[in-house]
Amino acid sequence: MKMNFAVAATAAACALALGASAAVAAPMYIDTHQAGLDIAPYTGIGDADTKTGIFTEFGFNQLLATSVYDMTDGTIAGSFYDTNIASDLASLGVPTSGTSLAGTNTVTLKNPTAGQVNIDTLSPTAPGFGTDAEGFSQTWGLNIFYHLNGVMNLASGPVYTGGTWEVVLTDPMGMVAGGSRVVLSGILTGSNLQAANLDLFLQITYAEAGFLYLQDSSGNWNSAKAGDTLSLDTNVNPPIPTAAELLLVGTNAIRQSTLDGSITVTPATVPEPASLALFGIGLTGLLAARRRKS
Repeated sequence: MKMNFAVAATAAACALALGASAAVAAPMYIDTHQAGLDIAPYTGIGDADTKTGIFTEFGFNQLLATSVYDMTDGTIAGSFYDTNIASDLASLGVPTSGTSLAGTNTVTLKNPTAGQVNIDTLSPTAPGFGTDAEGFSQTWGLNIFYHLNGVMNLASGPVYTGGTWEVVLTDPMGMVAGGSRVVLSGILTGSNLQAANLDLFLQITYAEAGFLYLQDSSGNWNSAKAGDTLSLDTNVNPPIPTAAELLLVGTNAIRQSTLDGSITVTPATVPEPASLALFGIGLTGLLAARRRKS
């Protein structure tokens, strides 16, 4: 079927307009009042507005990652998963130690410490967040837990295909109303590996209302919600583990490594009115062309 050139041009312009608003990481802040954080008894860590300074990244240092490769076929190629969940590690028999697959060294596997699950390094730390932290990482903080699935290709490295994650509001000082709880959770939607740089793409399926606020492209602040996305940027070196890093435990080869990196959040995009109008024009033109053809 031939399409009128003007209609085709309109449809193409419509597609470009809808895809023109590229996703970008959002400025963020946390509202401690809405989160039920009672900072009043602690002097010098909060102010009247109950909001942290604006930051753009959650950061992590020395996050302990445990990668589990299925060795039933004698190779680490194929399915694997990454986890830092206590029950997952316990089912694997971690902590433990033994001689590596290379036979040249000892590999020791352990449970992560409190500092190896948190995302308490926020950026920028000054002047905004650093001077207005509302007690963050002093009297309360955030931990991340995950179970991510993937496929290991011995030529190109790991590809992550799915899994779940959650961010937990921690409460070491007994300040959180109702105690520690999950404030964000979701699924993994994909990954990208370039050399040793690994990006993981995560989608929010649950966000506690009134906790984390994101700024949209129009400058408005909105509570994070289902559909918003996270990008986790880290380095895995080497992406394909060596035999000296792996310990055989049952039918699994296990590697533990520490990761540094950052997490940014992008609000779910909503087509602007002008884009929606252009899309409507394109649909109208296509329908008119179809009627003329009939």
